[in-house]
Amino acid sequence: MDNQIGYKTSFWELVSKQPISIPTLQRDYIYGAGTEKTETVLSNMLSTFKTALDSVTQDPNDRKEETLDFVYGSDSIAKDFMPLDGQQRLTTLFLLHYYAALISPYATEEDFATLARFSYATRNCTVAFFKQILFAKHKDLANEISMNGTGEKVISEYLENLDEFRGSFYADPSIMSMLVVLDRIHETFGHQTDLWDKLTSCDCPINFYILDFGRFDLSDDLYNKMNSRGKPLTSFEIVKAKMHKLIRKINIDKANKIAIKFDTTWMQFIWKALDYTLDLKAVDPAYMNMLRAIFVCFDYISGYDKPKYKDISDECLSHHLSSAIKVRSIEMVLDTLSACHQNIPDELKADFNESLSSAIKGDMHAGDYIRLYSYFLGLHLNLDKEEFVIRERHLRNLIANSADQTREERLTDLLNDTSRLMHGQLLKFSKAKGFNSLSWNEEQQKDSSRDVWRSLYQYEDVSEINGTLQAFTIRLNDDGKLDLNNRSFVQSLKIRLDKAKHFFVSSANEKLREEQKRSALLSLGDYSMCRFNHEGYRYYGIINSSWQNFTGYHKFGSRNRIMEVFDLIDTSVPVSAMAGSTKSVCPENWRYYAVKYAGEITVAYRSTDYGYLYFQRAEEQNSFDPNASSLDVCILQSGYFSATNVAWKMLNRLVELLSQEKYYIYLDNHGGSPIILSRISNDVRLDIEIDGWHLYGVSSDVLQDLGIAHTIVDTPSGEGDNDINQQANTVNCLCYHNNGSDYVEEAIALLEKLSIKYPDMLIVK
Repeated sequence: MDNQIGYKTSFWELVSKQPISIPTLQRDYIYGAGTEKTETVLSNMLSTFKTALDSVTQDPNDRKEETLDFVYGSDSIAKDFMPLDGQQRLTTLFLLHYYAALISPYATEEDFATLARFSYATRNCTVAFFKQILFAKHKDLANEISMNGTGEKVISEYLENLDEFRGSFYADPSIMSMLVVLDRIHETFGHQTDLWDKLTSCDCPINFYILDFGRFDLSDDLYNKMNSRGKPLTSFEIVKAKMHKLIRKINIDKANKIAIKFDTTWMQFIWKALDYTLDLKAVDPAYMNMLRAIFVCFDYISGYDKPKYKDISDECLSHHLSSAIKVRSIEMVLDTLSACHQNIPDELKADFNESLSSAIKGDMHAGDYIRLYSYFLGLHLNLDKEEFVIRERHLRNLIANSADQTREERLTDLLNDTSRLMHGQLLKFSKAKGFNSLSWNEEQQKDSSRDVWRSLYQYEDVSEINGTLQAFTIRLNDDGKLDLNNRSFVQSLKIRLDKAKHFFVSSANEKLREEQKRSALLSLGDYSMCRFNHEGYRYYGIINSSWQNFTGYHKFGSRNRIMEVFDLIDTSVPVSAMAGSTKSVCPENWRYYAVKYAGEITVAYRSTDYGYLYFQRAEEQNSFDPNASSLDVCILQSGYFSATNVAWKMLNRLVELLSQEKYYIYLDNHGGSPIILSRISNDVRLDIEIDGWHLYGVSSDVLQDLGIAHTIVDTPSGEGDNDINQQANTVNCLCYHNNGSDYVEEAIALLEKLSIKYPDMLIVK
């Protein structure tokens, strides 16, 4: 064996030198698991142990030595030895030494105290088993073996019958495996009272090579060579060793301490974040992602507009571990999160866990970096519960209402603002660096009137209100700004917010579908919002993204109409009763159809949560005049209008949906095209326009014979189509509308009359 990369030692020599602690996330002890593979390994190991120990009394030339390959870990002068590989072999050797001490007439209490320096830090019950059973009861167990040591399971049966043996021990695979191995050791070595002397002698025949990664600068090739009897080291194990090497160049003692933390307290924190998963392969990637998140935060805090390194490469590690200050920063973050995360106030734990989950999954966005940084600061500053919650509420509102500014390229300024806020400096700076300054000023107003603000928490917590109260202040005072020091203003604001809360919360509690919510609010008025500099584009969804345009992007220019609609809400009326109600809107306005046929309109969208309309003539009229007749409104499938991007004209689509099972009609789903009555002729079309229904391609005489009142708008030159009897009087006719009548119903009645003349239109004749 090439011992230039390790030194040979025995278990007794190692444990006498320093404590040995099995790290938190080592796998269970499995040699006693009873599988075919573990049974073979255990039998072979005990057999070779016995052969080697029996040879001690023979001629020195016949002595057999059993060397168990490498055991490697961190050999810190002041701390426990933490094995990263060799747990199974070390545990088996411990159990052998423990048994030898039990049956030896010469083993002392001091010897048992030395053996107690070997411990497990995996589960609480494993720790308890060592302390409360193996060592607390070793005299009783030794006496039991001495008196009744002939049974096959004398050790396990005795220990399991102890009052101190917990029920939870049965659920710990390591404990149950240790009991099996102790019984097997007893069967193999019987009453060999000299076993202790052989194991603790300076020339013990059972040994192994110890490799301390804290002492050697190990290359990746050497790692793989050292671990060649099993699987190669994980990427994270290699990263840890490289970090250790870099930190040693700055401070050896610090490197050793951090190496221990990586496999104890910090590892426990990551494992807990993974809900103590039994899939230990998931732990290393999670650890790597957490480090990556920390490095990215450091880059932004340092002023970079994007992370310097995409992966945790050698260059990345060299950059982030290039000075004592940087090393201390990483240590401080992980120390704080691992040691203090339980101090997160209950109200914030769900959000903290969500942010932490994003970090360990490697799915971090701008808001995630901000929130995780804020939680670190709150813990590091040791904020009391109330102050912690208040500052996080400010931050939540700022993130929600800076939607167009919360981007990764702005994270340097956003993290700077976060630091100011968490350090209690919100009122010190009149303008935000990264967040929306209107939101910053709103949060300052709230912080200056905390008692009043607390009474408004219930409204801020409604997801659609989005944490902003400023959006709901229009017409409540002269400047439409938040004034929490004015009692009358606050009372009026609460009345309006009560209406908003009633609408949003009740509709959720009543489990109304998206189109029902939309219908209910539109039944009161037109709350739609325009795109910037283009009144033709209207958002009118209840969906969060639509309200984000109002609150998150501070598009308060539309709030006068929106608040007018909210002010009409009657909190005594269920929202469901408002859905589909057309009593406050006439059929000559598009809202009538959006309210009455809300479910059918939803079919026109690509998804049910879409909310986008286009008014072609919005710039030519008062587009929000409730008396304006806007019937040719188009439903869009994306954010812009063009001849090939309109999904449907709303009324055309409604007529098709309600008639398609009765009549052969065709509606192209692009360009806002008219309905084609193909069974009459491909030239016969029905189309809604701003003044009503237009019928193209059917002669005035035919319409007159069918009793369809109309006005000729245009008479084209040329002959008519053969399918309509070659009538030259083929025209564009505007069909009469009876004021107060439903345009959709009128169009369906029109189709019914046409089917008398043209029965081929009917699907079922």
